[in-house]
Amino acid sequence: MTIDETAQFLSSRSNFILSSHEEPDADGLGSEYSLASALLSMKKNVFIVNAEPYTQNYSFLDKRKIIGSLEDSNPGDDFLAEATLVLLDTNDLLFTGEIADKIISKVKEVLIIDHHESKITTQAYLCSIPEASSTSEIVFFIIKAMGCAISEDMAYALFTGIVYDTGSFAYAKTSQNTFEAALELVKKGVNPAIVHSALYESSAISVLLLRKEVMSSLELYADNRIAVQTMNKAILKKTKASYQESEGLINIPLQAETVEVSVFLKENEEGVLRCSLRSKGRVNVAQIAQNFRGGGHKTAAGFKSSLSIELLKEKVLKLVLTALENQ
Repeated sequence: MTIDETAQFLSSRSNFILSSHEEPDADGLGSEYSLASALLSMKKNVFIVNAEPYTQNYSFLDKRKIIGSLEDSNPGDDFLAEATLVLLDTNDLLFTGEIADKIISKVKEVLIIDHHESKITTQAYLCSIPEASSTSEIVFFIIKAMGCAISEDMAYALFTGIVYDTGSFAYAKTSQNTFEAALELVKKGVNPAIVHSALYESSAISVLLLRKEVMSSLELYADNRIAVQTMNKAILKKTKASYQESEGLINIPLQAETVEVSVFLKENEEGVLRCSLRSKGRVNVAQIAQNFRGGGHKTAAGFKSSLSIELLKEKVLKLVLTALENQ
């Protein structure tokens, strides 16, 4: 579906559930907050329900306090049966966690709005624009196509999502459309310095301690071209940090000139292991993640695993090494 087709689709429906992937980040949260606000302005019935609550550092995005989770939102089965689920910032239904069973399985239909490489294997309406910098960029143009005004709080949410997913306008997918959207959002009242401070200068001390512990686990391979970091639940307990606060640590090794791929093996408080992958572009990490039924896009991907940290590290390293050798 194109931007205009998606706008028409949304305009023709009345009841919506909006959701994103597990551990929703600034792009997922920013896009769902802004789209929900636009639909509410059109007198639609809208719930935002994610698998888990967002971390406190993202609270500035939710000025209207409309972003809920399975812990605090219950639209009811009768509503779900007549609702359209809009899944934002992922096309992998398994990456939604408990949303898959508790929401997706009960709704009338599913619309996916995403900028990752498509891996859809189920019936769903799809607005996929892989060349877009972020889902927030796509949602910006959808909201405009629906004829909705973008308020200042919506502008902040969209701008934050774009900044987050472009690495502050540095990543390869940053385009003319990205800057056009950003410029219009600034004209609507966004102060980029406030967004930067909220994203990168407002962490709790627990995050600083967590960074220290994770960085101490750093291992380098293949002539310093591959960096691997690990985090287990014992580290979370020691630093009193939450699992969600580990977000962003995977990008630190990429600051080194020689590092081409960053791998982060991280265990949450319940012992569930996830592997995040980042690349500077020569290695398509989405293809590596797909070997483990995961997904993402060329420079950012991830997946869950039931393997031990050491065994998973061994398997992922082998694939990354092969990918580097094939370049």
